[in-house]
Amino acid sequence: MKHRNLIARTLSASPIIFLVALLTAALPAHAQDKTITTRDGSCSATVPASWVVGSFPGSAGSADKKASVIISSPRYSSFATFKDNARKVYANDKVTKDSATEFEMEGKTENGKPNVYRGVAAGSKLCIGEVIYESGTTDDARKILSTLKAK
Repeated sequence: MKHRNLIARTLSASPIIFLVALLTAALPAHAQDKTITTRDGSCSATVPASWVVGSFPGSAGSADKKASVIISSPRYSSFATFKDNARKVYANDKVTKDSATEFEMEGKTENGKPNVYRGVAAGSKLCIGEVIYESGTTDDARKILSTLKAK
C-alpha cells in the first residue's frame, strides 16, 4: 500500500516536473543574448545572440553588418547638460523619452541611416548608447537600448 502511494504521488507531481522542465528549456534561448560593456566596465547592454561583439569595448554588430550599437560612459556635469548637448548634436531627431533619469531620441544619422540614441543617468557618469541600422526596425533598436544600464 505504501508503495502505491509513492507511485501515485510521483505521478501526480509529474505535471509539475514537466512544467518546470519546459520552462527551463525555454530559458537558454534568451540566456544566449550577449552582453557588451563599456571600456571602464560601468555600463552594459544586451544584444541578440546572433550579433558579433566588436573588438572595440562596448560595440557590437549584426551578422549581416546592417546594424550596430556602441555604448559609452562619459562623465558629465549634469544629466540636463547631456540632454541639451544631445538635442544640439541630433538636432533633426525626435525626442521620444525625457525624464530625470532617461533620455531617448530617434531619427537619422548624417548619412541617412536610421538611429536610436539613449542616455541613462548613472551617478557622476552617464550610460550612452546608439543603435544605427539599415535592417531591423526601430523597435529592435529600442529593445537593445532598453537594456542599457549602469553596472
